[in-house]
Amino acid sequence: MKLLKWMIGLALLFGLSTLGNWMVETFAWKVPGSVIGMVLLLILLVTKVIRVEWIEDSAGYLTKHLAFFFIPIAVGLMAYGTLLKAAGIPLLITLLASMAIGMVVTAFVSGKEGETS
Repeated sequence: MKLLKWMIGLALLFGLSTLGNWMVETFAWKVPGSVIGMVLLLILLVTKVIRVEWIEDSAGYLTKHLAFFFIPIAVGLMAYGTLLKAAGIPLLITLLASMAIGMVVTAFVSGKEGETS
């Protein structure tokens, strides 16, 4: 039973991702399909069309193994060694700045949530 629940949750997540990609291709939007899929998931969760219990196990599994999804990206970076040598410092500064901004915004938002609860 638990395996069936996990497979249904995974199918819902992948289905929404595929739907988001299809919508981007069909309507020629300039937004990644995965973002559209996440927005659709949010809308369905808020409207209670999809219950959190249906996807929490499979989403937790995917989050737990998130590092494995970055291996192809890391391998792909090896092909851009000359680019990294030429523009490595500006890229590093940009990455560090965006990371800092993301952390500050996350801390601010999560701090505000704690105050209202």
